[in-house]
Amino acid sequence: MRFIAILAGLTLVVGCSCQRSDLSPDKDAVHYRYGATPRSTSVSSSIADLEERVRKLPSPIDLTELADLYVQRGQETGDREAFVKAEALARQSLEILRSPNGATLILAKLKNLRHEFAASIALCNEILAEKPSAAAQKLLVSSYLALGELAKAAEIAEAVVATHPDTSAYLTRALVMQAQGRDNEAAFDFARAATLEGFGDQKESARVRAMWARFLMRRGAFDDATQVVNEALHIQPDMAFARALQGELALRRGKLEDARTMFEQAFAGSRQVRYLMDEARARALSGDATGAAAVWTQAEKLVRAELESGIGGHRLDLAEILIDRGREDELPEALTLARGEVERRPSADTRFQLARALAVNGDKAGALVQMHALLATGMREAQFYELAARLERDAGAPTRALLYRRLAKQLDPGGSGWRALGVQALGFAR
Repeated sequence: MRFIAILAGLTLVVGCSCQRSDLSPDKDAVHYRYGATPRSTSVSSSIADLEERVRKLPSPIDLTELADLYVQRGQETGDREAFVKAEALARQSLEILRSPNGATLILAKLKNLRHEFAASIALCNEILAEKPSAAAQKLLVSSYLALGELAKAAEIAEAVVATHPDTSAYLTRALVMQAQGRDNEAAFDFARAATLEGFGDQKESARVRAMWARFLMRRGAFDDATQVVNEALHIQPDMAFARALQGELALRRGKLEDARTMFEQAFAGSRQVRYLMDEARARALSGDATGAAAVWTQAEKLVRAELESGIGGHRLDLAEILIDRGREDELPEALTLARGEVERRPSADTRFQLARALAVNGDKAGALVQMHALLATGMREAQFYELAARLERDAGAPTRALLYRRLAKQLDPGGSGWRALGVQALGFAR
């Protein structure tokens, strides 16, 4: 029955593939209407100013604001020690003033960033038990999305838009719609988020467009995605996430040298391991096996160091690196890591990595079970369909394999070979 439901939904998608133009962005919404962006105060400068004030008089308000700035620094630069500092400041603030105090939200953000989603949810609910908080609700949506609990995420996102219909609320709902495969609704919400933006928050405006560009790119609308991500970089030229999206666009178009350079730039500006993993795949696709191996080793060292320190680090990233690298003696560890992540948060991303781990360890039937569960959520990615197509073919279901292959080609047009990255090493024939 599960596959019948999946097949019905996918047949509908195939039948209306001509409607991709419905996702094309309104140029007026894409354009940042406030003209030249003024140079904003850097996070480091703001931290220095606040630290001086806190040194003289550690008020709970200033401590909370300083903690939030350290969270921003950690997100922008990949400095995990900044998260440690943020947590210490937030707890210091709460010791002075338990409530009302935004420091609890800071702790919830940190739990979310460390993938401790249940703890983040508990803290958000603690905040909401005292008073309404759109910020806590949005963080709940993020956690429920990561856990794969899309119905809960959608319910809360709708409530946020109803009570606080601003840029952040529409962006939050757009991400839920995207995860559920409700593409036209997602496109509407991305445009609405950009239209409602105010003057002065360039980072939020750039983030909206970067997320919008990623959505368009992963629906095969490369030209539209390029237009939107370029606007994000016009607003915030040093945005590592937007630069990495340019790299992924180049990768999908077969511009491998450009892709590698952009991923290198994104990593240099953020220290995010994800961009190293993308660079390794770009090198692998270009035939640079030695370079790819070196970058995978660098990424592995960073992730293992973070996991050992307890500061941060993502187990799913480590599983993905081990699968991509394909060393036979490391594959059981990858499977253990992926199983553990699905048990903790059975989202589309974790199920995809578990499917890959099962396939590379010889359990293609188990991998197909995970792919069916993944696709039942409505999540649509070219790599998901590519893996599903190969699994169905090997399982003796050529008609289903053909359907999934058509969908993969729709979302990843062209012959760059991008969507097969991470799949070719799993023991499938071409």
